[in-house]
Amino acid sequence: MSKYFLFFSLIANVFFLFAIVYGVQRLGGVQYAWYRLRHSEAGLYEHRKQLFEQMPVAPGAIIFLGDSQTEQCEWREWLQWDSNLAVLNRGITADHTAGIQARLPEVLRHRPSKIYLMVGINDLLFGGSPAETARRYRALVQTIRRESPATILVIQTLPPVNNTLKKMSVSNTEIQSLNTELIALAHEYALPLVDLYVPLCDYAGNLSKKFTEDGLHLNAEGYRVWKQAVKVAKNTK
Repeated sequence: MSKYFLFFSLIANVFFLFAIVYGVQRLGGVQYAWYRLRHSEAGLYEHRKQLFEQMPVAPGAIIFLGDSQTEQCEWREWLQWDSNLAVLNRGITADHTAGIQARLPEVLRHRPSKIYLMVGINDLLFGGSPAETARRYRALVQTIRRESPATILVIQTLPPVNNTLKKMSVSNTEIQSLNTELIALAHEYALPLVDLYVPLCDYAGNLSKKFTEDGLHLNAEGYRVWKQAVKVAKNTK
């Protein structure tokens, strides 16, 4: 009996070890896993936040505000605005609605002419419901309109995800539910809206594989779609 137990225990341990190795590889390999163990995202978040607070005021700036999706694009170069106004990237990886609310004073000190806001996916990824996220999003809108009434606030819907490329703790049903709330919010406050969900979908309603490598973040072709959506909204305003 003990021999059978040892045998099955050995087999179970082998499968467990295989699962760990496979998981590490899926997350980017041993070097990346070791890097993540030694570096805190919270620390990186705080570093970027502090950097923004040290930047000089740019009156009337056009600001892109959000999480990693916003952070990873070079908006000034990408859009080539026909304007002398500064274009500021205020995206921070892993940010969420409460984080944006906490750092609004730094954003609004510029008295921005325009804010392009896209946030909410991390709220959903870490267990927030679409309804809860929409309530916090509404608070963001109310704060911006109250503290900087001359700013044009542009709401941007969340892109879809692709769970066939990488399994995530959020579904496109949840994203669509939140987007429905954001669209209603834009209509309620008469705010410009940039829809990023529909143009980035494939035939099955997922984030198209041609626009992503990891099922969540956008590649250059994905940003090209975002760029076009922003330019259309800009020209119709």
